[in-house]
Amino acid sequence: MPAIKKKQRFFTLCMWILALLMIYPFIMMVVLSFRPQGLVYKGLLYPIKPIASNFLTVLTNEYFGSWYLNTIVTVVLTIVLRLIVTLPASYALSRLRFPGQRVLILFFLATYMVPAETTMVPRYLYFKNIGLLDSLWSIVLPEMTEILYLVLLMEFFRAIPKDFSEAGYIDGASHRQILTKIFIPLAGPSLATVILFSFINIWNNFLDPYLFITTTSRQLITPALKYFQERGGANIPVQMAGANLAIIPVIILFTFTQKYFVAGVSSSGIKG
Repeated sequence: MPAIKKKQRFFTLCMWILALLMIYPFIMMVVLSFRPQGLVYKGLLYPIKPIASNFLTVLTNEYFGSWYLNTIVTVVLTIVLRLIVTLPASYALSRLRFPGQRVLILFFLATYMVPAETTMVPRYLYFKNIGLLDSLWSIVLPEMTEILYLVLLMEFFRAIPKDFSEAGYIDGASHRQILTKIFIPLAGPSLATVILFSFINIWNNFLDPYLFITTTSRQLITPALKYFQERGGANIPVQMAGANLAIIPVIILFTFTQKYFVAGVSSSGIKG
């Protein structure tokens, strides 16, 4: 027993250390957002009277509301279109049998192995040629077919007993009815995982909108923080204040979907 308790204590200590290391940048972000520009590089425990002017600078920016609204529209539109495309595709690839199915799945997985950074230049030229450059659609369309979420839902659908779908066939239900009335209601935790991951990834997306959106008023919230600059360079406290305001929706969403997220990750077979 003593040996087991020692291992448990050691494991608990390691978890606390890792937790502190992970939360430290977030704490620094909050602390720096209440500091004046000249004291930004002082230590975390340096005695400073907190100021709220950095948040006021962000909130009074003429484009801040547009950035927030653009991001919300992009996230919601992308998630809706992603589910419309991914749900039928994952059902077909996991429960139906057709020629070339395995090759198609391998092709999809192969595209996931290609780093997105290697396609930046081709995508830029492509969007420019078809007139989507400097548009929210340049962010939405590539995100519709993210392979990660296709695989996640495929694994969940494969875990559903075949008796459910066979009962639907016996009752004369079509594949669309089986998907909408049986599989989707059972996929609540996995759908919550897809929505949460999608929300976080799109909301925090920096590189794509930074490259493909050039008009200031059309920018998304994360890359738009770069506009808070002064003659001497970036205004770090103001940018940290903007980052605090930008992360609020992510924290709220995760707070209300945490239990579904954990259940979805467990049921889909994803390993952390």
